[in-house]
Amino acid sequence: MSFLPMFRHWKNTVDYDSGDVIYTKGEPADTLFVVLEGEVELSLHDRSLSVEGKGSLIGEMALLDSATRNSTATARGAVKLAKLDRKEFQKAIAENAEFALRAMTVLANRLRAVDQFIVAKFDS
Repeated sequence: MSFLPMFRHWKNTVDYDSGDVIYTKGEPADTLFVVLEGEVELSLHDRSLSVEGKGSLIGEMALLDSATRNSTATARGAVKLAKLDRKEFQKAIAENAEFALRAMTVLANRLRAVDQFIVAKFDS
């Protein structure tokens, strides 16, 4: 994760305690987050989709399509996040190929997780 050093001195970071909700499904979104420390659980309708750790991106989908949040993110323990708006996200992708690849990988993994959620819902 050689892109993480670009966030070493990031000015816009936020800290959360265990159990804090970072964002909720359905709320407007104008930022994404990079997990710098700790773990974040992403859930949909009280069902866990994934647990994201250091180097993960969360909330990226809403920045790409200007939609509302499609999941809820909750801190699992102490969490430190770098916060990026759309312009900062576009700049990071343009300047760091590994960051761009990570963003694409995250999106693919999210789609797989939602697919599994849908399959499980219809199988029950």
